[in-house]
Amino acid sequence: MTRNNTHLKPQGAWEVKRRISVPGMVHQWDTRTVTERLARISGVRGATTDVNRHRVTVVYDITQSNFHEMLEALEEIGFPASSTWWARSKANYFQYLDTNGRENATAPAAPCCSNPKGICRPRQ
Repeated sequence: MTRNNTHLKPQGAWEVKRRISVPGMVHQWDTRTVTERLARISGVRGATTDVNRHRVTVVYDITQSNFHEMLEALEEIGFPASSTWWARSKANYFQYLDTNGRENATAPAAPCCSNPKGICRPRQ
């Protein structure tokens, strides 16, 4: 589902909001192509574009997709993300956050001090 409003907010604990600089997006009709492609990615909750700033804002669930999937989808349709040093550093950082968040989402619950299952071996 693509929401074309200016206020996208992450709703759940595992949803994130990322901004991607897309220098090739210069026309208003480019925005439709970009948002439609991003909407087809699993976990994407919404996408908005800003032609004047050459920027795409995406809200997605990190348990279903990650930042590099967004970049690959943009490159597939001919709108690669910015390749400056800062953009590459941010992309790597966002990918790390997505991977770490996905691992945390699937981690088992921590034991409580009054119920230490998993810490101590059961007595026989």
